[in-house]
This record gives sequence, C-alpha cells and structure tokens, in this order.
Amino acid sequence: MELGAFSVSLAVKDIQASKAFYEKLGFEVTGGDITQNWLVLRNGTSTIGLFQGMFESNILTFKETLIYSRRQVAA
Repeated sequence: MELGAFSVSLAVKDIQASKAFYEKLGFEVTGGDITQNWLVLRNGTSTIGLFQGMFESNILTFKETLIYSRRQVAA
C-alpha cells in the first residue's frame, strides 16, 4: 500500500527556537505565519509544521491527494 506524502505537525513550546533548530538542519520556511504561531518548513521531500499553543501533541498527516495527482501525471 502506498501511503503517499506525509507531514509531521509538531506541538512546540517556543516557535522561534524550533524554527532556528530546524533551519540548522537544512529546513526552509515555506508557509505559515509566525505572528500566529505556526510555520511550515521543508527540506527536500520532508515537510514539518511547527505549531505553538495549538495542539496538545504531535500529529502525523498523510496526503492521499498527492498520490492521486502523481498517478494522473504519470498516466
């Protein structure tokens, strides 16, 4: 079974410190709004979301629509 693209949403305590940490690992901000305490970062095909004060725990999200889109392009 192909699970497709997935992202990890991380519940962080300090979004500025978390952003700095992941940027040191090569991630770049690609979306979000730090003034609203959330960011999306990517490094290659890896995507993470940083969320301060929005979730109690981390969340793993599978994106089936990306599987469908890739199959359409390949067909």
